[in-house]
Amino acid sequence: MLTVENLSLDPFYNQAFEEFVYQTFTEDDVFLLWRNRPAVVVGRYQNICREVHAADLLRRGIPVVRRMTGGGTVYHDPGNLNYTCITQTGGQLDYDAVLAPVITALQALGVPARKDRVCDIAIGDRKISGSAQRLVKGRLLHHGTLLFSSDLAMLDKITTHRKNDGFQSKGTPSAICAVTNIRDHLAGPMTLEQFQAGLLEQMVPAGGRRLTLTMEQEAQVRRLRDEKYRTWEWTWGKTPPFTYEKTGVFAGEPIRIAYGAKGGLVSGAAVDCPALDGALAAELLNGARLEPEGFAAICRRLAGDRAEELLDLLM
Repeated sequence: MLTVENLSLDPFYNQAFEEFVYQTFTEDDVFLLWRNRPAVVVGRYQNICREVHAADLLRRGIPVVRRMTGGGTVYHDPGNLNYTCITQTGGQLDYDAVLAPVITALQALGVPARKDRVCDIAIGDRKISGSAQRLVKGRLLHHGTLLFSSDLAMLDKITTHRKNDGFQSKGTPSAICAVTNIRDHLAGPMTLEQFQAGLLEQMVPAGGRRLTLTMEQEAQVRRLRDEKYRTWEWTWGKTPPFTYEKTGVFAGEPIRIAYGAKGGLVSGAAVDCPALDGALAAELLNGARLEPEGFAAICRRLAGDRAEELLDLLM
């Protein structure tokens, strides 16, 4: 078992780092620990707009990152410790085999952890960890969250209460579960840094290899970050086809918005509202890229000072 140090809090870099390690260190089992600054991380097959309120994330300056595994949407911040296990397997996804040693390690640190459902870890009836897997040619990547001292109020606000049922899609929906922080269930005080060091010692004990990337390898990770994980094509262009319809009130007038998207490009747009130029709205939206920044620019042209009000209805 080996580990590769990663001190970055950049969520885009960290996705690229994980993929680089997965593709590069193919002869050993690998265990990684890493953290992100505030970000929303969505599964490979998810509709971002269905899972979170993209306009609200834009206002908060919280980026959306699409990962290479399936599964649901999660909110990351520095109080959430992420782990990655990479190993050879018999040719099928296997959560039990990976979760068992992680749970044993948590218990050794005084965490009353137990497996819950297919791929979760819980304390009592509250979730502390969700996970997802990817399998390529017998090489299994399993990664998961560990809520240690995360901002649970922000997590709840962003990923639980902002689901948008106006989006109809075959994209994978996220499950809603009650969560808790590990720190609140320990017998004594422990910092996140102490928790991280203890978990690493449990998973990669003395004798395990501890590596850092070379400058050349770091450059390759940055290139993967910039050419894949930061791109519109990966983040929004991978959105499954969907249709959207919403009614409400805009500028004191009734409004109906409808459009579809495939490959991240909008089509069939219709905006019916006495306070807006519907023909111009359709012209601007049809063919537009699905993304909050682009939609915000369209809303500014259509609605001026009421742009944010319109954006909240549009996606």
